[in-house]
Amino acid sequence: MISGPNAAAMTRPNEVETEYMYSIAKRFRFSAAHVLHSPALSDAENSAVYGKCAGPSGHGHDYAIEVIVGCRSLDNDVVVTRRWLEVSAADELAKKFAFTNLNETFGRDFIPTGENLAEAVWRLLRPHLPSENSLTVRLVETPKNAFVYRGDGEQSQAQTV
Repeated sequence: MISGPNAAAMTRPNEVETEYMYSIAKRFRFSAAHVLHSPALSDAENSAVYGKCAGPSGHGHDYAIEVIVGCRSLDNDVVVTRRWLEVSAADELAKKFAFTNLNETFGRDFIPTGENLAEAVWRLLRPHLPSENSLTVRLVETPKNAFVYRGDGEQSQAQTV
């Protein structure tokens, strides 16, 4: 893994480790707003857990989502068609997230943290892929924070560069 002051600029989608022999990665961008607030916590607890992201007026990010699809062997010499990556995945993501308030997009019970968003993207795209393909989603929220979700039974992990 790359580290140091320029690590965010040098990080590449294919650096996410996978057990699959082949993978293809595509990066998508969208802008959205959110507030991190749990109704189960007091305002002081929300502030302690979510910091400035708990501010009631919210704020926005220019997110990058890296969709990484893997397979053990190639079918028709490709992991997945570029059409799927460039049209299907892009359309699903744009329709759901672009220029939205993520709290409204997902509803009251969803807290749009980076971890939860990475998992939500995975759950949105996974049904559109054959079961033999792996799917990893890496959500970049800021130049210093990225969140990875690899699927059911796996933990989402935050990466701070």
